[in-house]
Amino acid sequence: MIRCLVWIAWVGVFPALFGLNLDLGYYLHLAKGQARLLWNREPVSRVLKRRDLSPQTRERLLLVQEIRRFAQRELGLERSRSYTSFVDIGKGPVSWNVTACPKDDLDPVRWSYPVVGSAPYRGFFDRQRAEKERDRLAARGYDTYLYPVSAYSTLGWFSDPILSTMLRYRDGDLASLIIHELTHATVWVSGHVTFNESLASFVGDAGALLWLEQKYGRDSEQVQAVLDGRADQKVFRQFMQGVAAELDTVYRSEQTFEQKMASRERIFQAAQERFRSLSLRTARYDYFLKWEVNNARIALYKTYNEEVAIFDRAHRALEGNLRATIEMFKRLEGAENPEAALEKWLRDHP
Repeated sequence: MIRCLVWIAWVGVFPALFGLNLDLGYYLHLAKGQARLLWNREPVSRVLKRRDLSPQTRERLLLVQEIRRFAQRELGLERSRSYTSFVDIGKGPVSWNVTACPKDDLDPVRWSYPVVGSAPYRGFFDRQRAEKERDRLAARGYDTYLYPVSAYSTLGWFSDPILSTMLRYRDGDLASLIIHELTHATVWVSGHVTFNESLASFVGDAGALLWLEQKYGRDSEQVQAVLDGRADQKVFRQFMQGVAAELDTVYRSEQTFEQKMASRERIFQAAQERFRSLSLRTARYDYFLKWEVNNARIALYKTYNEEVAIFDRAHRALEGNLRATIEMFKRLEGAENPEAALEKWLRDHP
């Protein structure tokens, strides 16, 4: 579930107008896209009264409201009007993201944004703009990846609507998405996107499991399906960490650039072969075999998964109380180095 912070248009346009070094055209395009969503949204309460509303859409909208109430009441996430309105955007996606990496480094290109700080992706409502940015970066010699976005968070600046693309998710994935985005509006450490995305991924997954257990029971098929997916997620994360470590070793070596390129291709090919031997319970990661594997895709995966283990340690230190864990995470917002602050907290709370 990929997200982007295209909401920065609204805090970027005005500095640009006052002559700061910002891309005015880019921010105006984001403002236009965000305004279109806000203009076309409709309260869920009104949508549910439509006689022509399909039973499936009605069921999914009610489910989002249920998940939202759970996240706010049980987990203490931001109480806002987010996800109380609906926008039908058709098949979607709502936007596109571009990420890029040097061919001999896993440190992604970063863009600077007002308030948010730097982020390893660039969001676009206009696909042609996104493709132009991807092609510009590729022409400069970067690995690139252009990918669709089904949902994103405005971090509480606006009341985010439910998008029609979100309703196609399975129950567990929908809950994880809603809780992930509400976590962004609840906890955000400026300038630390990887930390924020990993934190929201952890809370989204942990919160979704709690919700499923309450709704269907711990022994239900729905919960077992999620547990199988989480087991595969752990295996795949370890696998990807190994691939990244192999690449880092090559990139930090004394090999020539040409030698590094040859070595990385061997690593990519070997990884896809090795993937076939992983002990997985589901087919959710089969898409890896279809990847055009490059540094940009691996760096993006790291953004959302690199630091999840430290959040799990904190959660266990608080005896699995997710609400208390989120409250502790909120205290990291003012930290200059949130990872170091969290490590210190863990040392003090063995």
